[in-house]
Amino acid sequence: MITLSVTGAILIPTYAAVGVYMAAHRGQEHSLPSFLDRSVALSAPWVVVYAMVFLQCLAPLFTITDARALNRTVASYFTLYAFGVPVWILYPVAVQRDPVPIVDVWTYGVGIVRYLDPPGNCMPSMHVALAVMATLVVFRHDRIAGWALAVSAGLIWWSTLAVRQHYAVDGLVGAGMAVVADRIWFAARPLPAEAYARLPRVWHTVWVGAFVAAVLFLMSGWWFGWVPVHLLPPNAERW
Repeated sequence: MITLSVTGAILIPTYAAVGVYMAAHRGQEHSLPSFLDRSVALSAPWVVVYAMVFLQCLAPLFTITDARALNRTVASYFTLYAFGVPVWILYPVAVQRDPVPIVDVWTYGVGIVRYLDPPGNCMPSMHVALAVMATLVVFRHDRIAGWALAVSAGLIWWSTLAVRQHYAVDGLVGAGMAVVADRIWFAARPLPAEAYARLPRVWHTVWVGAFVAAVLFLMSGWWFGWVPVHLLPPNAERW
């Protein structure tokens, strides 16, 4: 727990710092739309699936029992950022987003996501990279849970298109980065079989339950009539 907490304490500010840098260089971003991007309609309810990655990336913590496997998982997460940050800075990509009026709890969620994660560092998608990396790590320990996370990772990739946070290629490149990181830290130097012992699957209810609780907490801002002014449509009155 401490190891992953320290990891988050380093990587999250790194992501935020890149966002600040990109905001200062707005207007220099590239666009990478594909036929798929133009075919997927905006669907605000997918924002719930989009948010799942913030706790799915913790799934290895509720699977791994061996410190060696945990250390390699942390190293793989750092590797994703080592790949991603230079690309974000040297070849910034931004999705062209149409305004989304805040009219219900789903669009409220989209507003929060857009406020916290402005465009500029879209390719590669760290969202998809983390989801796939967690899936690969868990799969090595528990194939049933790994397949479940694989489905979730695929849905997370789709959600990045449905809420207009990423292009399709962003997620594909992010998934590729995760595969490379897995090759580096796990496949190239296999751990002994005992390192892949796992916790009981019931432990996954911890991060899943935390995700549900977090979604309900954020939704309560809409249900109880509290909407930040930056989320309101133009010319709308404060609640």
